[in-house]
Amino acid sequence: MRLSESHRLPVPLVEAWGALNDVATLRRALPGCESLREVAPDEFVAEMAVPLGLTTTRLTVHVHRREIEAPHRCTLHFQSRTDRNGGTGSAALRLEADGPAATTLRADIVVDIEGVIGVLGAPLIELAAHEMARQFFEGLRALAPQASRGRA
Repeated sequence: MRLSESHRLPVPLVEAWGALNDVATLRRALPGCESLREVAPDEFVAEMAVPLGLTTTRLTVHVHRREIEAPHRCTLHFQSRTDRNGGTGSAALRLEADGPAATTLRADIVVDIEGVIGVLGAPLIELAAHEMARQFFEGLRALAPQASRGRA
């Protein structure tokens, strides 16, 4: 499954980059994120509760940030495994200044879900992914100015 998103953040480029690298901001912006911790430089572990139709799946997601060109781009590589299912993916993030006080964030996301849920639940996964992306970008748009003030 592929998603391409583009969102305008109401902060300058450097502050948008800062928000994308602030663990507390990301934890609050990620829907269903129960915990997010940095385990090494550019490596994170998230505990997520992901709604899929009438049920909620709990996942441990390992994230590695690579191809970093601060403050313009990076790629997140992620994976999750349970006894029956697994998933891998990446999110190529690009930030572009949109005037002196705003930034456009572009995300190209690829997700591959394996196992029973990947085969039988593909439509639910796609709906959930679109909704989670929408909620994340709305949350980041709202939280980026606060994160900026917190670092000032």
